[in-house]
Amino acid sequence: MLNNFISKLHISEQELIKELQEKSSITTHKKSELIIKNNQYIKVLKIVLKGKVRVYQENEDREILIYYLNAMETCTLSLSACFEDCKSSVNAIVEEDCTILNIPVRFVKDWNFKFKSWNTFTTNTFRESYNHLISQYSNLAFQPLKDRLFDYLVSKANDAIVKKSHQELAKELGTTREVISRLLKTLENNNNIRLGQKEILILKKS
Repeated sequence: MLNNFISKLHISEQELIKELQEKSSITTHKKSELIIKNNQYIKVLKIVLKGKVRVYQENEDREILIYYLNAMETCTLSLSACFEDCKSSVNAIVEEDCTILNIPVRFVKDWNFKFKSWNTFTTNTFRESYNHLISQYSNLAFQPLKDRLFDYLVSKANDAIVKKSHQELAKELGTTREVISRLLKTLENNNNIRLGQKEILILKKS
């Protein structure tokens, strides 16, 4: 797994490769495991090697999705903590069983100045996260919630089936269960979806 990470990032500096081998660790995590907690100091940079992680903020009983982390990606907010000692402002939960590369934050800042390939990784991470957040903001500002809900269902579907409760969808989209239930019924009436027992079938994707 580490060798694949090194290859994917085109890391060629032998000193960095040695430090990664000596100072990082690899852990596995099951679905629904919380791996980053809000308001806790970040001591380890976590990079997804395999699986998927959902990063979100929580306010009372609502959640706001920030982004998903896939293979070879890390949380930008965690990465920023490597440059100053600060607490996490988000939660991160495993969506699909994950393999995680863990790097103590005390090394990450130094690597950014010493190794070109690592600097490229951090720069690309910040840039891609910024672009994604701009896109998310545009969706929130200009896209109706019904359309955002349908797009979200399509993105979460496995063989055209989504196994999420109305309450889960409400939390993840930052609204109420009643609003989600009403919008799901509208989508069903429009023949976009079919509501079943604890599952939603996607009938068409556009």
